[in-house]
Amino acid sequence: MDKPDDPRFNFDAKPTLDEVIAQQGKGPITDVQALHGNFWPEDESIEDFLAALHEWRGHKKADPAA
Repeated sequence: MDKPDDPRFNFDAKPTLDEVIAQQGKGPITDVQALHGNFWPEDESIEDFLAALHEWRGHKKADPAA
């Protein structure tokens, strides 16, 4: 990719998708495990999280009529 079509050097460049992929050195994901995150704390249940989420969003109020 030459400088006129390279968005790093030219704000108005309009590179094709294939050019952007080649520039970034990326490709399709072949292993779905690469997308799997292991970030959920083991000592927290999903029920506790959902209850806190409802409370943070204001769904859990002392007066249901409010």
